[in-house]
Amino acid sequence: MWLAAAWLVPAAVLLAAAALKAADRHGTTVALAAYGVPGRLAAPASAAAIAVEAALAAGLAAGSAGAARAAALVLAGFLLAQVVALAHGNAGAPCGCFGARGRLSRAAAARTALLASACALLPQLGAGPDVPPVLAGAVVAAAVVLAAGRRSAPRGALEIDGEGPPLGAPTRLAEWFDPRGDAGGVRLALFTSAGCTLCKRVAPAADALEGVAVRRFDEVDDTDAWAAARVPGAPFAVALAPDGVVLAKGTVNDARQLASIVEAAQARDGATSRRAFLGRAGGLAATAAGAGMVGAVIPPGEAHAYHFCGHIYTTDGCPHPTGLPRIDRRGLPLRARDGRKVDDLGRLIDALGRPIDEDDIVLADLDGRPLPAAPRTPVCKATGAAYWLSVRTDGAWYRCCHGRVRKLVDCCSRHPIRINGGRALKGYCYDKRKVFCVMYFQSSVPC
Repeated sequence: MWLAAAWLVPAAVLLAAAALKAADRHGTTVALAAYGVPGRLAAPASAAAIAVEAALAAGLAAGSAGAARAAALVLAGFLLAQVVALAHGNAGAPCGCFGARGRLSRAAAARTALLASACALLPQLGAGPDVPPVLAGAVVAAAVVLAAGRRSAPRGALEIDGEGPPLGAPTRLAEWFDPRGDAGGVRLALFTSAGCTLCKRVAPAADALEGVAVRRFDEVDDTDAWAAARVPGAPFAVALAPDGVVLAKGTVNDARQLASIVEAAQARDGATSRRAFLGRAGGLAATAAGAGMVGAVIPPGEAHAYHFCGHIYTTDGCPHPTGLPRIDRRGLPLRARDGRKVDDLGRLIDALGRPIDEDDIVLADLDGRPLPAAPRTPVCKATGAAYWLSVRTDGAWYRCCHGRVRKLVDCCSRHPIRINGGRALKGYCYDKRKVFCVMYFQSSVPC
């Protein structure tokens, strides 16, 4: 019995690693950047890691000595990658070991070393469990597929309070449609972005809709329409009544979800929506209800809208030495417009931390002596120190920005008030923490 368990435990660990990666493909792909994987290769590398770990888990469950040796070699490769990443100062970055939640650390490397050693010893311990390889493979494949489906796109469009124009209210988007055409039908505004793969999938489905007037709005060419609609990102659809009232809206990933926007609009046409949404500054105070959403009162003056590359959020950014709170993988400040390193004073710095000018020349005082270096503190940590709060980064969410995956990061605390004075929201914080302010990391991973 103990021998079978010795084989099944590492098999279960590898299966968990593959399943958690599959459940958070975007997060895992972004995490690979900590290992120096180029953005264009990160997605294939993530898929390959899932497939390899799943195959090794099936082999171990079937008691294959070859699978045990192969697992030891693969894990040794993972260990080497972790050690190199740690040597390059990437401690604390997402490690991608069990999805995107794990952090790169010495403990993570030690765990990998222990698992590699265990797999290498298995053939010497004796024969593994006598599970038919076909059965083991089927169970592993089913587990990975189910895990991937847990976070796959919902059947209907993702309709979230505060994203897009309020339901049941008129919107300026009507100004972009021909008032003489399709006066009696639903009008559909489809928001797209260059380099967005999902947009390329949804656009043909929009053209195929019958009895619907469709107008596309590009993130760069139609910035006024994006601002008027408060669109969180692409692809996003808003359905309007002939009089310009918003009937339905939501993030869409495929033709089925786009059709659900139209169907919802047709069902709501002529009726008053019961759903209220976050407004702009001085906007609506209401509770959100229905469709499984949790209501929250937003007092007037608290529902300001902030933007990261067209993405709407209602909690202001963390204090940053150069403005927009762009960070690197370790949470350290970067200049937003070009991603160059800056210190806590907002000065550009070189690899040694010395302040430099735009031409990479070390700054000096009037006597020609180099200016002293200033600290460079993680943005969330600096925020906590400035506000006398205990803070930490927990979770994040992802958007497509200029063809690349952008990671939006919550700086969390147990304080009941967020940085812009409103009641703190749960966001992607864990335990009893809530969002105090937000930051972003721009990855090189294609959308």
